[in-house]
Amino acid sequence: MGKHKVKSRNVKKLKAFGAYVRKLRLERNLSQERLADLAGVSENTIVTLESGKLNTTVATSFDIAKALDISVAELFGF
Repeated sequence: MGKHKVKSRNVKKLKAFGAYVRKLRLERNLSQERLADLAGVSENTIVTLESGKLNTTVATSFDIAKALDISVAELFGF
C-alpha cells in the first residue's frame, strides 16, 4: 500500500469513496490518466484512490471535484 497504511477502521469508507470516484469518472468518459491530468495529480493517485487504498487530502479532493466538474459536497455524496 505504499508508504501510508490505511487504518482498518477506514477501509470500508475509503473503498466506498474510491468506487464513487470511479463511477463519476466513468460517467464522464474519463480515463484515470485524464482525470489525473485534469486534477493535477499522478495517475497512481487516482488508481490508488479508486482502489480504496488512499486516504487522500482535502486539497486533492477539491482538485478532483473540480476536474469532475462537481462540487466537493457532491464528491462526498456517496
